[in-house]
Amino acid sequence: MKLQSSLSKGSGLAKVRLDRWLWAARFFKTRPLAKQAIEGGKVQLNGQRGKAG
Repeated sequence: MKLQSSLSKGSGLAKVRLDRWLWAARFFKTRPLAKQAIEGGKVQLNGQRGKAG
């Protein structure tokens, strides 16, 4: 795995799907539950509705 290919250019932060991050951080028990919350408008990122993918 190339480290550079998993990083966004300029920011130095890895790109991760919001549903995966919420699941990995244990906010939701499953990814489908995280995706459902995102699509239902219950999750905001920087003041805007999030997208699962």
